[in-house]
Amino acid sequence: MLQSLVLWKVTRTAYLTALVMALLIFAVQIFRLGFILFGLPPESSIPFFLIWFVFYGFYFLPDGIFLATALTAYEFKEKKLTHVLYSFHLSPAKLLRIFLAPALLFVLLGSLLSYYIVEEYVAFTTRGLLIQYKDRIFENIPVKTFVEAGNVVVYIRDRDGSELKGIFLKYRNTQVVARRAHYEGAGRFVFEEGSLITREKGKYLLMRFDTYRLNTEEFLVPRISKETMKRDRILNALNTLMIPILSVTAFFGSMRFCRTHTHLYVLISSGLVLHQLAIFVMKLSL
Repeated sequence: MLQSLVLWKVTRTAYLTALVMALLIFAVQIFRLGFILFGLPPESSIPFFLIWFVFYGFYFLPDGIFLATALTAYEFKEKKLTHVLYSFHLSPAKLLRIFLAPALLFVLLGSLLSYYIVEEYVAFTTRGLLIQYKDRIFENIPVKTFVEAGNVVVYIRDRDGSELKGIFLKYRNTQVVARRAHYEGAGRFVFEEGSLITREKGKYLLMRFDTYRLNTEEFLVPRISKETMKRDRILNALNTLMIPILSVTAFFGSMRFCRTHTHLYVLISSGLVLHQLAIFVMKLSL
C-alpha cells in the first residue's frame, strides 16, 4: 500500500513537472517561432508540437523526479508519517528503497527511449518549418512591398504568374537587382538581366549577369546529422543515469535538512539549477 502510494504520487508529480517545464520553454520559443507555427497549416505545425513536447517532456523527467521526491518526502516528514512508519519497524533504508522505485522505473523507461527521442529531431522539424514558411512567403510575394523572411528581404515591382518583375533581394552580404526572376522553391531564385553587390573581406564587389542563381537556404538544410544524433543519445543516457542520484539527493535533503518550506524551496531550486548546469557542461564537452 505504501509503495503504491509513493509510486503514484512521485510518478504523477514528475510527469506534471516535466510537462510544465516543457511548456515554459515552449512559451519562450513561441516568440521566435509563433509567426511561423501560426502561419502554416495544421498538418505542418501539429507534428512540431508533438515532437517538441515528447522530447522536452522526456528531457525534463529527471528534474520532475527530483522535485516530486523532495515534495513527497517532505510531506511525509511534515505530517509525521515517517515517525509512524518507523514505529512499525520500517527502517530508513527500506523507506529509501520505496522512494527509489519510481526513479528506477524512470531509469528503465529512459534507457528504452533515450536512443529514439533526441533533440536533433526537434531541430530537424524546426528547419523544415522554416523552409515551408519561407516557401509560402516567396510563392506569394505581394507587389511593391518589402517582405522579410529570416535573413532575406525581397521587393518586387510587379509579377506575371510565377515571373517576378523588377526584383530586389538582400541575403546576408549580397544584394541583387534584376529585371526578372523566378522562384523555384526551397529558397532557390533564378535572376535574369541584373547586377549584384556583395561584400567580401571588407570590399564591395559589383557584378553584372545575364543569369544568376541564388540559394537562400544553403545553410538551412532539413537533414538529420548523424554526429549530432550520436551526441544527443549519449547526453540522453547521461541524463537518465542522473535520475537515481537526483532521487537520493532529494530524499535525504528533504528528510535531514529541510525544516521549513523555505528550506524545501531552496533545495528544489538549487537542485534544478545544478542539474541543468551539469547537462549544459556535458553538452559542451561532447
